Amino acid sequence: EHNEESEEKMNLVLFQDALDHLVRIHRILKMQRGNALLVGVGGSGKQSLAKLAAWTAGYEIFQITLTRTYGEEDFREDLKNLYDLLGAKGGGKP
Repeated sequence: EHNEESEEKMNLVLFQDALDHLVRIHRILKMQRGNALLVGVGGSGKQSLAKLAAWTAGYEIFQITLTRTYGEEDFREDLKNLYDLLGAKGGGKP
Protein backbone atom coordinates (compact mmCIF):
# COMPACT_ATOMS: atom_id res chain seq x y z
CA GLU A 1 0.00 0.00 0.00
CA HIS A 2 2.86 2.39 0.79
CA ASN A 3 4.38 1.83 -2.67
CA GLU A 4 1.05 2.64 -4.33
CA GLU A 5 0.71 5.99 -2.55
CA SER A 6 4.34 7.11 -2.30
CA GLU A 7 6.61 8.55 -4.96
CA GLU A 8 9.55 6.74 -3.38
CA LYS A 9 9.12 2.98 -3.66
CA MET A 10 10.40 0.71 -0.90
CA ASN A 11 11.56 -2.85 -1.52
CA LEU A 12 11.54 -4.40 1.96
CA VAL A 13 11.72 -7.84 3.45
CA LEU A 14 9.84 -7.65 6.75
CA PHE A 15 11.00 -10.46 9.01
CA GLN A 16 9.88 -10.72 12.65
CA ASP A 17 12.68 -8.59 14.14
CA ALA A 18 12.06 -5.85 11.55
CA LEU A 19 8.34 -5.87 12.37
CA ASP A 20 9.13 -5.64 16.09
CA HIS A 21 11.33 -2.59 15.46
CA LEU A 22 8.72 -1.06 13.15
CA VAL A 23 6.09 -1.29 15.89
CA ARG A 24 8.48 0.24 18.45
CA ILE A 25 9.35 3.15 16.17
CA HIS A 26 5.67 3.71 15.36
CA ARG A 27 4.76 3.74 19.06
CA ILE A 28 7.51 6.27 19.81
CA LEU A 29 6.44 8.55 16.93
CA LYS A 30 2.83 8.56 18.14
CA MET A 31 3.86 9.68 21.64
CA GLN A 32 3.72 13.37 22.45
CA ARG A 33 7.16 14.79 21.57
CA GLY A 34 8.23 11.28 20.65
CA ASN A 35 11.71 10.92 19.24
CA ALA A 36 14.31 8.20 18.93
CA LEU A 37 17.94 7.78 17.98
CA LEU A 38 18.28 4.69 15.80
CA VAL A 39 21.72 3.13 16.09
CA GLY A 40 23.03 0.27 14.00
CA VAL A 41 25.20 -0.87 11.14
CA GLY A 42 24.77 1.00 7.86
CA GLY A 43 22.40 -0.78 5.50
CA SER A 44 20.47 -2.48 8.30
CA GLY A 45 17.18 -0.73 7.46
CA LYS A 46 17.02 2.03 10.06
CA GLN A 47 16.01 4.72 7.57
CA SER A 48 13.53 2.47 5.74
CA LEU A 49 11.83 1.37 8.98
CA ALA A 50 11.67 4.97 10.21
CA LYS A 51 10.07 6.10 6.93
CA LEU A 52 7.58 3.24 6.99
CA ALA A 53 6.71 3.91 10.64
CA ALA A 54 6.18 7.60 9.87
CA TRP A 55 3.94 6.69 6.94
CA THR A 56 1.86 4.27 9.04
CA ALA A 57 1.54 6.98 11.72
CA GLY A 58 0.20 9.37 9.07
CA TYR A 59 3.15 11.76 9.10
CA GLU A 60 4.87 13.41 6.17
CA ILE A 61 8.62 13.10 5.84
CA PHE A 62 10.92 16.04 5.21
CA GLN A 63 14.47 15.09 4.35
CA ILE A 64 17.43 17.29 3.48
CA THR A 65 19.47 16.03 0.54
CA LEU A 66 23.13 16.96 0.82
CA THR A 67 25.29 17.68 -2.22
CA ARG A 68 28.88 18.79 -2.67
CA THR A 69 27.76 22.39 -3.05
CA TYR A 70 25.25 22.32 -0.16
CA GLY A 71 25.92 25.33 2.03
CA GLU A 72 24.43 27.63 4.63
CA GLU A 73 22.09 29.31 2.14
CA ASP A 74 20.73 25.92 1.03
CA PHE A 75 20.23 24.97 4.68
CA ARG A 76 18.28 28.17 5.33
CA GLU A 77 16.12 27.50 2.26
CA ASP A 78 15.43 23.94 3.46
CA LEU A 79 14.42 25.27 6.89
CA LYS A 80 12.14 27.82 5.25
CA ASN A 81 10.48 25.05 3.22
CA LEU A 82 10.09 22.92 6.35
CA TYR A 83 8.48 25.78 8.29
CA ASP A 84 6.13 26.45 5.37
CA LEU A 85 5.14 22.78 5.35
CA LEU A 86 4.54 22.72 9.10
CA GLY A 87 2.52 25.92 9.10
CA ALA A 88 0.44 25.09 6.04
CA LYS A 89 -0.52 21.55 7.05
CA GLY A 90 -1.16 21.81 10.77
CA GLY A 91 2.22 20.69 12.05
CA GLY A 92 2.76 17.89 9.56
CA LYS A 93 -0.06 15.80 11.00
CA PRO A 94 -3.18 14.79 9.04
